[in-house]
Amino acid sequence: MFREKTNAWEQRKLYEVAEFNPKALLPDKFEYVDLESVVGTDMVSHRPETKKNAPSRAQRVAQRGDVFYQTVRPYQKNNYLFDLSYHNYVFSTGYAQIRPYIDSYFVLSRIQEKSFVAKVLNRSTGTSYPAINSNDLADIEIKIPKNVAEQRKIGSLFKRLDKLITLHQRQPFSLNT
Repeated sequence: MFREKTNAWEQRKLYEVAEFNPKALLPDKFEYVDLESVVGTDMVSHRPETKKNAPSRAQRVAQRGDVFYQTVRPYQKNNYLFDLSYHNYVFSTGYAQIRPYIDSYFVLSRIQEKSFVAKVLNRSTGTSYPAINSNDLADIEIKIPKNVAEQRKIGSLFKRLDKLITLHQRQPFSLNT
């Protein structure tokens, strides 16, 4: 897949490669995603809400390509890339909403790394429920290829791997295989 010579990589702070917590108006009716709704990199649940009855934490209006980073207990790595064409999903403020200027799947792959989580934990407060605020998260550096095509190739590779893993997890388990 990567036959050509790879280009140089550089250190960039997350705020340089993404917008954090963009402001948006809540729709009147929406699907609410709370901290328990994401496990690993999969959304396992959501619930219908109305603007009038929504929890106060329902603030992050999702747009395709947004990455949601769980700011409480970040070691769980329950982070989600919103890749749906719907405009009515709203995430809890327990997530930092990251809107990348670069490939979203590439960003997701970097923030899921053990070394990134270690940087987050070093900047987190609290012991039982360590948490990081969005500004401190945005200030963490990641390494990215200078070449945009290389970023996309890496992001595409991780997207395909995620889909393959999901397919295998959905297959029924059999003792006879």
